[in-house]
Amino acid sequence: MSISFPRTDILTPFLFASQSLRLVARQEYSRLASGVTIGKDLGSALWLADYTTVALPNDDALTLEAKLNSLDGVINAFEAGDIRRPYPKSHPDGVFGDTGALQSVNANSKAIRISGLDAGMVLSVGDYLSFTYGGSRALHQVVEAVTADAAGLTAEFEVRPHVRSGWSAGAAITLKQPKGLFTLLPDSVATATVGPMDSTVSFKAVQFL
Repeated sequence: MSISFPRTDILTPFLFASQSLRLVARQEYSRLASGVTIGKDLGSALWLADYTTVALPNDDALTLEAKLNSLDGVINAFEAGDIRRPYPKSHPDGVFGDTGALQSVNANSKAIRISGLDAGMVLSVGDYLSFTYGGSRALHQVVEAVTADAAGLTAEFEVRPHVRSGWSAGAAITLKQPKGLFTLLPDSVATATVGPMDSTVSFKAVQFL
């Protein structure tokens, strides 16, 4: 039986002591002879992730190491997200209907509307959502709070990163444990023993489009 990718079991069922998930802009400055500085956007921002487990029993650490080895370095993708906010802030228990759909995207590519939510559903600043587009997976963070109306439709609200081209109206929105696709950064997997019975495993990854 062959292993299928993207792997969905890299972050589960392991516990992590630390995590960093940050949005990295692809930008540069150009400075004119006059001293005027001009900022340039070279492409869409990407999520950069860094994970370190708690001290795991050696058997569990070896299991995670083997799963990471199966990715063949940077070749194959896996699912990852922010373990600090697996569900919207307003529903930390995860009890809500995860039935949202992408209604529309503003021409500025950063404001969206969602339909099909529970009536009065609140999306808070810092929440995450994901959806499939153009054969890839979008992972966005809510940067403007919004509340769905009685019909489950939101007003426009902003997310980051900007929505990339290829999205389609009606795409299913995931609010429960939303994840993007990531690949390992080269040579970023590291392990360390913690006494004779336990080990920690750490790795870094970048969003895969």
